[in-house]
Parts: sequence; C-alpha cells; structure tokens
Amino acid sequence: MMHSYKRVGRLVRSGACKLGLLQVFGIAFALLMSLSSYAQDAVSGKVTDASDGSGIPGVSVLIKGTTKGAQTDVNGNFKINAASNATLVFSFVGYSSKEVSVAGKSVLEVKLSQEARSLEEVVVVGYGTQKRKEISGTVTSLGARDFNAGVVTNPLAAAQGKVAGLVITQSSGDPNARPTVRLRGTGSLNAGSEPLYVIDGVIGAPIENIAPEDIASMDVLRDASAAAIYGSRGANGVILINTKRGKSGIPTVDYSTYVGSESISQRPQLLNGAEFRAAAKKYNQNFDDRGANTDWLEVITRNAVSQNHNLGVSGGSENLAYRASVGYLDQIGTLIGSGKKRLTGRLNLDAKAIDGKLNMKFNMSASQTDGLFTDNRAIGFAMNMRPTDPVYNADGTYFQIPGTFANFNPLATLENRSNKQRLHDFLFNAQAGYNITPDLVFKVSGTLRTQTADNSAYSRSTPGNLLLTVGGNSAQRFLNSVTDQQLEATLNYTKKLNDVSNLVVLAGYTYQDVVNDGFGASNNNFLTDAFEANNLGAGLGIRSNPNLLGSYKNEYKLVSFLARAQYSLLNKYFATVNMRRDGSTKFGDNNKWGLFPSISVGWAISEEDFLKGSSTLDNMKIRASWGRTGNSEGIRPLLSKSFYGASGSYYDGAADDFLPAYAIQSNPNPNLKWEVNENYGAGIDFSVYKGKLTGSIDWYTRQTKDMLYTVNVPQEQGYVYPSMLANIGTMQNRGVELTLTYQWIDKGDWSVYSTLAGSFNQNEIVSLRNDQFAAPDQVFLSTSLGSFIRGTSAVNFSVLQAGHPVGEFYGAKIARIENGKYVFQDLNGDGVVDPNAKDRTYLGNPNPTFVGGITTNVRYKAFDFQFQVTSQLGAKIVNTNALLLGRQDGRIAESGALKSALTSVINDERTIPMDYYVESGNFFRINNASLGYTLPVKGVFKRARIYVAGNNLAVFTSYTGVDPEVSQALTIGSAAPGIDVRETYYKTRALTAGINLTF
Repeated sequence: MMHSYKRVGRLVRSGACKLGLLQVFGIAFALLMSLSSYAQDAVSGKVTDASDGSGIPGVSVLIKGTTKGAQTDVNGNFKINAASNATLVFSFVGYSSKEVSVAGKSVLEVKLSQEARSLEEVVVVGYGTQKRKEISGTVTSLGARDFNAGVVTNPLAAAQGKVAGLVITQSSGDPNARPTVRLRGTGSLNAGSEPLYVIDGVIGAPIENIAPEDIASMDVLRDASAAAIYGSRGANGVILINTKRGKSGIPTVDYSTYVGSESISQRPQLLNGAEFRAAAKKYNQNFDDRGANTDWLEVITRNAVSQNHNLGVSGGSENLAYRASVGYLDQIGTLIGSGKKRLTGRLNLDAKAIDGKLNMKFNMSASQTDGLFTDNRAIGFAMNMRPTDPVYNADGTYFQIPGTFANFNPLATLENRSNKQRLHDFLFNAQAGYNITPDLVFKVSGTLRTQTADNSAYSRSTPGNLLLTVGGNSAQRFLNSVTDQQLEATLNYTKKLNDVSNLVVLAGYTYQDVVNDGFGASNNNFLTDAFEANNLGAGLGIRSNPNLLGSYKNEYKLVSFLARAQYSLLNKYFATVNMRRDGSTKFGDNNKWGLFPSISVGWAISEEDFLKGSSTLDNMKIRASWGRTGNSEGIRPLLSKSFYGASGSYYDGAADDFLPAYAIQSNPNPNLKWEVNENYGAGIDFSVYKGKLTGSIDWYTRQTKDMLYTVNVPQEQGYVYPSMLANIGTMQNRGVELTLTYQWIDKGDWSVYSTLAGSFNQNEIVSLRNDQFAAPDQVFLSTSLGSFIRGTSAVNFSVLQAGHPVGEFYGAKIARIENGKYVFQDLNGDGVVDPNAKDRTYLGNPNPTFVGGITTNVRYKAFDFQFQVTSQLGAKIVNTNALLLGRQDGRIAESGALKSALTSVINDERTIPMDYYVESGNFFRINNASLGYTLPVKGVFKRARIYVAGNNLAVFTSYTGVDPEVSQALTIGSAAPGIDVRETYYKTRALTAGINLTF
C-alpha cells in the first residue's frame, strides 16, 4: 500500500499524470467515500432517570473501545463527536450502565435505571460467584452506597446495623480500638468468635487497614453451608470484601474528604465541688478541703478533630485497566495522649491477553498506621479524685494523695506515660485465570503479606508523680513481624447440560505458611528521660533481672483440598455441595486433618405453575442447608506440644555459680484438634407487590462441638503440668434473622425506602466435659473493677455452666437495705445467709436476645438523606460504677463520687456480686444520619456532592450507667460480656462535613 502512494507521488511530481480539475475532485471524493466509516459526526442528547424522567448530571459518556468521552451537564444534556456506527457507554454511580448504538442518529434519548439487587446480580461466594437467584445458602451483600457515613475509619463500623445476625459493638471511643464482631452469637470460649475476613480473595488480610472508600462490595456468608468452602476457618462466618477496580475508558479521578469533630457522648455524673462539700456535711464526714472545684474528667479529655482524605484514579483500555488510590486519616482521641494516623496506598490492575483467554489480576496494598495508646487507668483515677482538690500544687508539681488508698493524679499519668505503635502492612497478590476451553477455567493465585509492628512505651520519673516514681522510670520495646505466604490453584468447569439444567464444578488446592517472630526488652532506672525507649541498655534494671529480655518465633502451615458442585434445574431447583479437607500443623499428631462438608438446596417456588402469574408475589425461594466448619483462628501454633520455660535457678558445681533453670510449662496433647461448628438452617427469600416489599427470613441452629478449653489434669496420671488445653464441651446458638426492605415512595422527584435488619439469638452452654476431661461444674470469670479502690478489686460476676448462656451473671439477691447495709436473701432456706457461696443464684443474661437496625434512605431531586436507628433488647448489664461510687460510706470525703451518692442510703463497702447493680441493657440509638446534596457540575467535573453527617447522635435507655452498649467480648480469666467497668474509654459523638468529587 505504501509503495502505491509513493508511485502516485512520483507520477504527480513528474507530470506523467496530467489530471484536470474534475478528475482531482473525483479522486478526492472517492478517497472520502473510502474513509466514510471513520467520519466523526456530532451526537447530542439527554440522559434521564428512568423512574421520574429527571435529567442526570455528571453521567460518563464513553465511546466504546476508546478513551474518548464526555459527561452530561447539570440538566443531563451531552454532546460528543462519534462515528455513525459507534457504540456509546453511559455510566453513573448508583445506576446500571447502558450501551447505546449511534446507528447514524444525531440525537439520542437515554434512560438509566437505578441499580437494584435483582435476581440476576452476581454475588461473591468464595472462590467464585453465583447469581443471586441460584444461591441456596445464606449470603448478604452490601455495596458502597449502603455504608454508614461520617467518621467511619473501619469497614466494620460502616456495615453496623446493615446485616441480620451480624452484631458489631463499638463499646470504646478509642481511635485504636477494634469493634467486637459476632455473627450468630458467641461461638467459642477460647478459639475466637470473630468472622474470617477475605479481601480480594486473600484470606486473613487485615480489615482495619482498608480505607472504606476503597471498598466496592461486602458479602457476608452467614451460615455453614456458604462458609464451608473455607473449612477450618469458617466457623464464625466469612466476610468477603472486594475493593474497587478500574474500567476501560477515560481516566476518572475520585476525591473524597471530611473533617469531623468528636466529643464524649455520655460520661459519669460526678459530684462537683459544691455538691461534694454538701454531701460531706450531710454525712458528717470531715476532709481536707483545698478549695478547688476540679472536673477531673474534663481535665483529661478534650474535643477532638479528625480528618480523612482519599484520592483514587482509574481507567484503562479493553485489555488493561487500573485503579490506584491513596488515603490519609488523622484521628485525634478524646482522651489526652490518644490518637491514630493512617496512610494507605492501593493499586489494582486487570489485564487480558491471548484473545481474552488469559485474565490476570494484580493487587498491591501498603499501609502505615501510627497509634498513640493511653493508660485507661487514668479514667479510674479521675473518678477517684475529689473535686475539691487542685490539679497542681503551689510549686507546679502534680497534686496527689499518698497512702494506703492513694489517689493518683490522672493528668500526670497521661502526660508522663507514652505508648506508641507503628504498624507497617504490605500485601502483593497475583492471580491468573486461563480459559482452557469455553467451559473449563484454570486459576492460580499467589500472595505475599508482611506485617511489622514496632511498639514502645515509656514512663517518666516526674517529680510529684507518685504512680510513676515507684521503681523509677521505665521503658519497653517490642518488635514483631509476620510473614504470610499463600498459594491457591483451582479448576472451574461450567456446563449447560441441556436446555433445563446447568452444572458448575470447582476443585482446588491451597497452601499457607505463616511465620511469626518477635523480640522484646524492658528496663528501668534510667539516669535521664531524654532517650525514652530508644536506649534500653542505659537502664540499670536489666543488670539485676535478665528476664527483662525475651524473644520468640513460631510457624504454622495449612494445606487444603476443596471442591464444590452447583446444580440448577428448570431455573427453579438449586443445590450446592461443598467439601474441604484441611491439614494444620497447629494441632496434635493424631488430629492434624479435618473434613468440612456442607449441602444446601433451594426451590424457587414462585416459578411453579400454581404461583406463576400472581399479581402479588413477584418471586419466592425456599432454602435449607446443613454444614460443618472448623475454628482454628484464635489458637497459637505449637499448643499441642510441651513447652519449656525459665523456672528459678540451680547450682552448677563446675561453674561454681547459680545458673538459670528450665522446666516443662505445658503438657503435650497429641489429640488436640479444631473446634467444629455444625449448622442447620432454613430460609425464605421473597419479593411482593412488584418489588415494593422484599425480604428474607432465616432460622438456624449453630452448635459448636469439641470446644477448646484449658482443663486441670491430675499429675498422678503422668501429667507433668497441672493444666492442659483440650477439646471439651458444646455450645449452642439458635435464632431467627429477618431482613425487610420497603419502598415507601418511588415517583417523580421522590424516592424513600427503609431496610430492617434484625436477629433473635439464644445462647446456651450445653456441656463442659468429654469422656476424658471435664471443667468444674461452675467456672467463675473474674472482672477487674479497676486499680486502687476500696473493697475487692476483682469480682466474679460471671459464670460458665452447662444449661446456661455464656457469661451469665451469678451472685446474691438483696432482700432489703437496713441501716445502710445490704441484707441478702436466704436462697437455700437453711437459715444461714451466705451471699459469698451458698446463697447465690443467676442474676441475668448479658447476651442480647434481639439486635437490629432500621435504615431509611430518602432522595429528593439532588438531595439525599440517610437515617439509621440501632437497637439491642434483652441483655443485662452490671453497673460497676454505681457499685463503687454510688454509695456514701467509704466514698464521700475520701474520693470522688457519683451524684447518686447524694441520695444514697447505702454505706456498705462490700463489692460482692449482687442483683442490686444488675440493670436492663435495652436501648435505641440514633446511630447514623447524613444529609447530602449533589451539586450541578460542568467542565471537568462529573459529579460533586457535599454532605454533613453525625454518628452516635442520641441513645434512649433506662440504664443509669454511662452507655448500655458495653463490650460483648469474652476473655477467660480477665473479663466477661456485659460488665460496665470503670476504666472504659468513653464512646464519642461525631459531627462531620465532607465532599465527594469525580472528574
């Protein structure tokens, strides 16, 4: 072709080709006709909302297969130059994309429909996807538009109140605190009850290091039939998160930012100076009045400002798409000295090759989190201090009261103790899928994740700081690193067997190797505070105590074989079978392998002839499932082996010195294995009145068998150590989950719909024994009431016992108050009142019976509004603040007190468990509200939205303590659910203003 053009050129230059004017025009016309397919014509039009006909501003208009595009103006109008045979792609957040052929037209009218979770929607189910209509397990899906707004730094908080059965409790206002997450109740005593997190296919990736703005979808596998594909790690459910990815087309830039102000939402009502003096006078108690009026909680807290920024860039071609993002969070804590800064970066690449047969994904992320932690004992110290005492002495030193029941200055504690952590997390994941045939796809995935944590703490030897000067200054440094390597290979076969049936078969292999190692050291008695924890060798303490040094390293491996078969018949009968076999080095030699199967079936009953054509019922599917999963996440490696540890010293004659001695610190257990979770369930999904009301109802029984628990063992039977970790006992959760969405209005400029997500759950410990070992009939759980208090500092409020819910309160019952003293009931009727032992009973269940949330979304023209109320019913709470600070004797004149002490008739200092301080934990909370406005845009902007939001705006409860949403965590030996302890970092209320830009 090139030679022909050169030849023509030579002919023209040489004059060999003599053409007249008419001939020249003829040639030019022919050339234009030959290039007609490349002509660019002006195409204009308007994009409107299919539901109300209103114009949609900021819609992306892209010529398919190119990077050329435009966007609609404030009225939804657009104009673009495109070939007459081109195809335009219209897309906008919250609407389904649409492709429209130009077909020689110069004016187009395009209608976009708002995205809905239709039955054809694809849902992530683990190692693959399924259409929603074909799912026979219990799966809930959330998109980015469903998340809560405001100061939301953790994706879990963004999903609070959105998923039936998923209970997310943020009982602390500490920026570094993770929420407690439970799916279908507490499922374990020792092995952990938190769901498994899978991010972009990577198992166990840290969810707290993801910016919520980077998340595209969240799918929650709520039952064992759906989670069994994850085998020994799926006992507590699985949360699958997919981050946003690039699409072919012109580059798109998204920027979002907010500024928030946080303040303590509720705090204890303590006596001020005047009230304290009046109370002391009323109760005839003398004290050293120093004339101050100090609000000690005000002294150690502050209003805090947070800011968040996230910038994302995406785009690409047909064969290569990308999305890169960077985020920055700066969250100051309301308690002095606390806070968090987080820097995140993420790059997702998608590539195609070999005519689309080879599909590759690359996911890279990195984050740095700097956490500032405080000593929460300062809150207890602040409540102990008298309001009549000053913060500082006349010489500028901290005021404190020494003695047996010393009152320590809380400000001194916070200003002279530092506790820092720098956490680096890096993840690289590469995935490749090759279509061997149109029906057969081979996929392989490799992951490398590293995490390093640098923790340092320092306590200064400040003059006048009584707490810190005991033993001098001190420093600690702890370094920890985790290396996680994963390899997965799967083969997926999809076959349409005939016109009425389809089969999808998956087979796979996975391998994981995790190495965890660390080093720690501490020292004290430094000559200067200048180096803090950066010169540990300068302290004198380590010379006399070599145990101040320590290090460790452990490793575990997990090998798995998995399979799944999905079958559909007549588009109305569905079945899924999962099978996974796991082998783990965590467990004993006799039980390293476990098998975890599941089966689920579904029947789209609305497709049957006797219901088809119903004017009321749109669709209905009945589901039933059974599955078995395991729990190994909360167990450290090597616990099935014997450990040796330091144990005193012995005299070595050759060395003529005493040398460190070592002894066995644990018994081996070759029969140790994972906990097994067996789940039975049934459910109904439905839609009526043309989608006006949609919902699902699920019933389940979840039984945890072979619970991991440390039991006492008889040394006369050959056990060297008096206790051992073993598999004993059974725990059961039964419940009902309900999700309902009702479209109140969807007409014209208005759209209003509400979603209820609620669950009822009943927990019970069935047994705490097996055929070889048994726990005591009653296991009491100790809860610390705080440091430096009168009375008992640790109280056994809670008990574990077969036939009762986990952590049920146990103690004495009050008959009456007589002369200021507790008079307890004689519960066993033996004529002797013994509130410490024989005359005790069950006082209440700390586990809520019902947890739910109602979210309402309103749209009017360019305005959007979201409002969420969450609720908890049926739980009881122990109010330890009232127990310690609400009585008169021993508190008034000695230390701070609650305002209720002014009218209290109690002067009894006993802090034994009793029903007098057990209260209802029922509450309704305005958890989240946001109001946004989408601005008219033009020029480079595709979309601009401003908003204001609030979190934890109000709570309605009869509970007299600080906040009824106390921790539901269970830690054997130190804490139990439902105990409102004094040294809890108070929850906060946040008000934010933000903007989202797309250009």
